Amino acid sequence: MTKPHSRRALAALLPLALPVSAAFAEDKVTPPPSPAATPATEATVADVVIHAEKKEEKAQEAPISLTAVSGAALETTAVHDSLTLAQAIPGLQAETTSGATNPRYRIRGIGTNDFSANMIPAVGVSEDDVFLDAGSAQGVPIYDLNDVEVLRGPQGTLQGKNTTAGTINYYTKRPTADFEGYSRTTIGDYGRRGEEAAISGPLIQDKLLGRFSFTSQGHDGQFNDLYRNRTVGGQRYWDARGQLQFFATDDLTMLLKLHAGDNKTDVPLRHVGLLAGGLDAQGYAQAPGSNVLANNGSGDSFNRRAGVSLNTRYHFPNDWTLTNIFAYESSKFSIFSDDDASPAPLNYEERIAGRSNVVSNELRLASPEADPIRFIGGLYYLDNQTNSNSQQPLYSPLNFGLDGNAYNFNISTRDIAAFSSLSADLTDKLTLTVGGRLTHERRSASGEAWSYVTDSAAPLDTSARNLTYINTGAGLYVDPATGLPITGPALSTSGIHDSEDVTLKYKLTPDDSVYARFARGFRSGNYNTYVATASDFALYEPEILTDYEAGVKTLLWDGRLQLNLSGFHYDYQNMQVTILQNTGTTTTNAASAVSDGFELEGKVRPLEDVTVNFGVTYQNAHYVKFTNASAPYPVNLGNPIDLSGQPFERAPKVSANLGVTYHIPVSFGSFDLSTDWRYTSRYRFQAWSDATNVTPAPFLATPAAQALIRNSFSQGDLLLGNIRIAWHSPDEKTEIAAWVHNVTDRAYNTNAFGMFFNRSITQYPGERRFVGLELTQKF
Repeated sequence: MTKPHSRRALAALLPLALPVSAAFAEDKVTPPPSPAATPATEATVADVVIHAEKKEEKAQEAPISLTAVSGAALETTAVHDSLTLAQAIPGLQAETTSGATNPRYRIRGIGTNDFSANMIPAVGVSEDDVFLDAGSAQGVPIYDLNDVEVLRGPQGTLQGKNTTAGTINYYTKRPTADFEGYSRTTIGDYGRRGEEAAISGPLIQDKLLGRFSFTSQGHDGQFNDLYRNRTVGGQRYWDARGQLQFFATDDLTMLLKLHAGDNKTDVPLRHVGLLAGGLDAQGYAQAPGSNVLANNGSGDSFNRRAGVSLNTRYHFPNDWTLTNIFAYESSKFSIFSDDDASPAPLNYEERIAGRSNVVSNELRLASPEADPIRFIGGLYYLDNQTNSNSQQPLYSPLNFGLDGNAYNFNISTRDIAAFSSLSADLTDKLTLTVGGRLTHERRSASGEAWSYVTDSAAPLDTSARNLTYINTGAGLYVDPATGLPITGPALSTSGIHDSEDVTLKYKLTPDDSVYARFARGFRSGNYNTYVATASDFALYEPEILTDYEAGVKTLLWDGRLQLNLSGFHYDYQNMQVTILQNTGTTTTNAASAVSDGFELEGKVRPLEDVTVNFGVTYQNAHYVKFTNASAPYPVNLGNPIDLSGQPFERAPKVSANLGVTYHIPVSFGSFDLSTDWRYTSRYRFQAWSDATNVTPAPFLATPAAQALIRNSFSQGDLLLGNIRIAWHSPDEKTEIAAWVHNVTDRAYNTNAFGMFFNRSITQYPGERRFVGLELTQKF
């Protein structure tokens, strides 16, 4: 890792030199808490108040491509967890191999396929301004939310940590000065049952406010496992949140938040045989039926997350603000997978697990928003201690199919960063914003990997070792195939990295503006720890993304139509690409890549009681130079694949969202009829699955096998829709709603990987149609 150019370092830190002595001048006025949205008047559209630039502003005012959705608006959609959030956000993709416990996001086609405990997401996730560095902590439950903000493009300056693709920021509802609360009960088919509640109000008048929120949700599976004679695909989770807001003085406010939750998902897996008649190497063929499966191993996925944060805010005279956010987040997960997705005698089962403990602290100073020159800057610290481990009873690199493989690695990461952003009103219509961040990062690794004698009575017991092929403490790295020593990676690495952004915003009218933005961000390098042989344990380099974009935000038709258009060009260097092999993973750096596209989003109220939300995203994302891409052995007989010119995985060229709500007043209250739809064009799950410049093994060489590979490792054009009808009492305190998710009962897949040694493919089917009823009572 190399140090940045000195001019970049100077640019990143220059705004920090702004004098802050003015922070200690005259009186200040404490602003009230912001609402989730500014209400619509008459037939105008509502806007959401956001915090994307660490200040309160309307989403329509922020010079960046973003989507902000209020918590109230999410309640009328099919969004119910971190995975289904993508249904409401244009251009956002979400998938997982472990249910909702460990989501992986993509924005504008940029993301990761890595599912290990120490993965570094390209899309950052924060909750109440606390950056969730561990992937296993990012499955934020959707309940009692103020709003969700999705920012597109590199976010290196103010979002807690550098990300190349963007960030998803969740803001929960805060304690209130008045007593309030609600309860919501949900029932539905497939045994769906859910309870959600919140209570908020003063504990000590004018001094202490409190809020407690809780949710418990679950449903049985939608897929029939013929072998185990049971349904699979069920989910059960609970989450609780407690907040205390203390007004120590007129100028000093402290918000203490604690949260904890637990999630269990039974992940369904579908089998695709690659041999004639749909058979695999063990002679098994999947029975017909889109809801039919047959597994002899568990698909249980467990996740537990908990944390505490203290947000301290002090207003100096003259309305300067000092904010300190301390947080501790702990998360762990465990995934059991019947990898071959079949009841065959050789049970290719594995367990992948990990845990992370993250301590972070952000100290931030901000000048008054009314000033013509505005400053935000501070320091950020993060310490992440992650363990990644696995047991694979039949995956021994010494005698594959007979004995097991196991690993246990610890990754330590420490970041120290200085960040700043300076905005200046050059004229009454033109504003320039310059931001930057310098990050010093140190990362180290330690651990072991070994082959073990599998005990059929306890296949996950790894104690009977027959070969230790990695032991970092002893400096041991052995090629299991030859028994000869090989060279391992450096066990500690550090470097200083920069990110910066420059934005020009011009207000055409009070309601219309145009902007241009340049941003450069990086995603840290890391260790590949999902290993099946000694060479898999490797260190890959940071990636760098440079974004050039411009946009326009406008209100038309007397405020009835809100229309936003943005276009972007991405220049990607050292892009990190994770490819799942037969048994392990390989993360490498593609030399270069580009992505060009645009987003069109809007809201319109053609009638006072009709609201329409819509969005279209187009992207042309492809590798420019990627001549040494890896692939599972049978795909190209162990040779590298040239993916230059090939599109990214999980990057549909077109995605679109449409939501319509019709409000119908009646004498006994009102009805809301709503529907929301999501379309995505075809995309592939693996980088190599459409490649043609390969020399495959004979069983993959026929046109039929090539077509099966192409189709099984991709999702074709997909249209998913939901409907909801709700009745509200005249006082708006009671709601009874009925809804249908995936109303057309469309079958689709969210992921796939190849078990080529077993001559099979394993697919992850998505949720089918759900029907439910809700009763909400506010008080």
